[in-house]
Amino acid sequence: MSTEPRRAYGLSTGIYVVVASMVGAGILTTSGYTLRETGNPWSLLALWAVGGLMALAGALTIAEMATMLPRVGGDYLFAREAFGPGTAIMVGWATFILGFAAPIAVIARLATSYMLGDWLALLPGPWPAILEPGLAVILIAACACAHAFSHNHSASTQATTTVIKLAILSGMVMAGLTLGTGSWAHFRVGGWPASTEWMPLASSLIYVSYAYAGWNGAAYLAGEIRDPGRLLPRALVGGCLLVTLLYLAMNTVYIFAIDPVAITAMSPGEVGRVAELAMTNLFGSGVARSISVILGVGMVASVSAYLMSGSRVLVAMAADGAFFSMAGGWHPTRGTPIGAIVSLALVACILACSGSFLQLLDYTSTGLTAVSALVVAGIFPLHQRLGRGVAFRMPLYPLPPLIVLGLSIWTITAVLMQEEKQIPALLSLATIAVGVPLAGWLKKPATTEPEIRA
Repeated sequence: MSTEPRRAYGLSTGIYVVVASMVGAGILTTSGYTLRETGNPWSLLALWAVGGLMALAGALTIAEMATMLPRVGGDYLFAREAFGPGTAIMVGWATFILGFAAPIAVIARLATSYMLGDWLALLPGPWPAILEPGLAVILIAACACAHAFSHNHSASTQATTTVIKLAILSGMVMAGLTLGTGSWAHFRVGGWPASTEWMPLASSLIYVSYAYAGWNGAAYLAGEIRDPGRLLPRALVGGCLLVTLLYLAMNTVYIFAIDPVAITAMSPGEVGRVAELAMTNLFGSGVARSISVILGVGMVASVSAYLMSGSRVLVAMAADGAFFSMAGGWHPTRGTPIGAIVSLALVACILACSGSFLQLLDYTSTGLTAVSALVVAGIFPLHQRLGRGVAFRMPLYPLPPLIVLGLSIWTITAVLMQEEKQIPALLSLATIAVGVPLAGWLKKPATTEPEIRA
């Protein structure tokens, strides 16, 4: 096994990874919960706009850090250089579980749920509970094999699945607004949030933040992207802006399709698959079932992207002795981190079989927001120590990282104040806390980096 990655990826692969990492389960589910709790379409659009601002601020921050440290490792690498090896191990393990393995499980479960549709409920006995996670495991394994095969195969897989996903969602927007039987009168409801809406909106922002998670996707490939000082910021910021516009368009379709007053009387189970609900209202149940299958296929791109970028965290950790050594090498001919990909896929498969979609979503989102905020805070020591002469400097420093930190603290506090969300949120934060004793037990990371082959 080689210890040196190849700089084999260009701008397009970086953008594909960012877009596919961001556009996953969140946009197809979380808007339904927010609209049900508030009944205010303008609050929903404002919430997604704030989430886009938060993601853009994070992307600008990570772009500067990634050009300072254009090597494989992403969040783990940034935390190590900013705060030291102990914090890096805690961040690395939390990112491994909450940032990649759990989201892979969440998206794979939702993808199979959309592809199976109502047919799943017709199966007798325990088969529905067995088939959905079982197919999710098969999906994860198939994507892992594709990324382990070769660099070229990995890039083409990501490109193909991402283009398919963008085509599906763009088609939904255009067809929904031009051909669907919705109503623009739905936008006449609501306005400035009432006092009772602020707490639900704050807690909903945790889900919106989860939907935008992935804005740092290309940073994990910084050691494999050509000319990272020039291409990485373009991939991170460009991908983030593209997704923000897509998300606002998708939410416009949801509001056009769904009566914001009527949705407040629905159950959480009914609004969970909001994209399918919108398509049913716009085109009827027959067309909606077909679109549901297509949406499930489109989510394969996100499973693929998380496997691709998440495995690079394990490579950096293994190289430092903070993860199993089998994950630290690159195949000499295929050029891929096979051990890291297999390790990530195995844990994701276990999580895919461990709970319902909503349970996995609640568990993942709070801790992921906390870890992302901690990594973003690393810009302050890094900017002071390594900022001079860097290829990219964020505009309006230090405003972008302060936006991320302020909104993150607000949303985590709001979630912890809601009784029904406290247990999964605390479990999520406990997963991060497990990294504290791990940091003391595992071998201290090295301070040197292998030479990167251009």
